[in-house]
Amino acid sequence: MKLKLILSFLILTLSADIYASALKTGSQIRQLPSKTFLDGVDKNLNEFLDDKFVVLYLWEMNQASLQEFYLAANTFAQCKKQAEFIAVGMGEAEKLKRFPGAVRLGFPVNADTKGAAKKLFARNGDTLPLAVILDKNGTILWRGKIQLVPKVLKECSEGKFNLSEQIRVEEFSLAVSNAVKNEELDKALAMIKEEYKRYPGKTDLLNAQISLLKKLDRSKDVPALLHEAQKIRPQDYRIFEIEYRFIGDSGQLDLLPEFFSRLKKNFAQRPNILIAFAIAECKLPPDKLNLEFACDLAAAGWEGQHFNNDTQRGLYALDYASILHNIGRNDLAVILAEEACKNLEKDPKNLQIAQNALTYYSKLAKIAPAISLPDLKK
Repeated sequence: MKLKLILSFLILTLSADIYASALKTGSQIRQLPSKTFLDGVDKNLNEFLDDKFVVLYLWEMNQASLQEFYLAANTFAQCKKQAEFIAVGMGEAEKLKRFPGAVRLGFPVNADTKGAAKKLFARNGDTLPLAVILDKNGTILWRGKIQLVPKVLKECSEGKFNLSEQIRVEEFSLAVSNAVKNEELDKALAMIKEEYKRYPGKTDLLNAQISLLKKLDRSKDVPALLHEAQKIRPQDYRIFEIEYRFIGDSGQLDLLPEFFSRLKKNFAQRPNILIAFAIAECKLPPDKLNLEFACDLAAAGWEGQHFNNDTQRGLYALDYASILHNIGRNDLAVILAEEACKNLEKDPKNLQIAQNALTYYSKLAKIAPAISLPDLKK
């Protein structure tokens, strides 16, 4: 598992040293800044090392932690055979005890009164709650979100975790940060381009290049960059999403016809991609909305009939019906809703949704022709 780059942060903010006083990946630590634990027994980090990996879970007394405690507790239950867990709360022990859920995490909670652990482990761009994985010797292997911990621990346990690559990526991020800080944007762009050649699947690297091109007043080079990326990974719909957003943000709506034409051709056998873009187009503000494009994409996906199963076809029909309803063609929406009901017979939950939609569109189609305006002059 590769360290998730924070390039977008580096580019949008000319930050100081990315690591500040934070320890670098590969550094070793065997003591936490505080020995105080909420159970009243002082402990050293040394006591948790040597036998297992150690996951430090850094958190603050805020809403983000409150919302994530349930996930943290479940992650511990899932991974406790592989690793010891220590929650490190920023604040005084008595206040941490009163914070909802803290004493019920299921694993020891360290009280860091001065918040020194945050300065020690959190790099610029890292936000709390933050998980830090140490090996049995206290070497920092990885930092990131708690939901990724099971996957990273599995790689560590299987000997597939590449620490040297983690360190390389971290050093690369620091070099980019310094280039941006020194306003050497061309140098930063060249470095990110080279990294993208190594990892063409990382769209954050692609977005970083676009951000730099904009800063360099070279937005005109963005389409060529994206088209080249699409040639390398033609089935990566995320690159097309980036182009779609760029066209909208730049106001170059004249590029849309060619974009949608290319999109239809490239994803002709993936109707779920086409309907997703059609729905996105329908959600645009009225001044940017183009329903012709939305209908054309939806129709192309339906006409190809490249569905993996009846459920996928039924759900597509429902989405297509919704688009037709939005443009006032409830008569056609009825037909698609009927198709959805046929395909979703073995899917009770979605069948009920389809049946409700069919009833609704049928009522609208029936009443619409009979409705007329009263005399507005009265």
